Amino acid sequence: MNLPQNVATKPSALASPVVELRQYTLKPGRRDTLIGIFDGRLIEGQEDAGMTIIGQFRDLDRPDMFVWMRGFEGMDARKNALAAWSGRRTATRPTRQ
Repeated sequence: MNLPQNVATKPSALASPVVELRQYTLKPGRRDTLIGIFDGRLIEGQEDAGMTIIGQFRDLDRPDMFVWMRGFEGMDARKNALAAWSGRRTATRPTRQ
């Protein structure tokens, strides 16, 4: 984002004032499996819960590392989005017998 210098930014001018950096160290050879699950089953639900998926990254020097970032409009929005995401995941999990 290119903002003018020496101008105070308002939270509404920023895409995600609160950002989580999430890093996972995986078992050898499993990164592509996680990325497939992440892309296919996790992004849409998190966005539906109010999160912004900012990006995901592969560490070329560490093939078993997966890094991604998600953002929120504020700490209250983060709390609400995480609660909605957790409830959604619980409701869609198969029941164990």
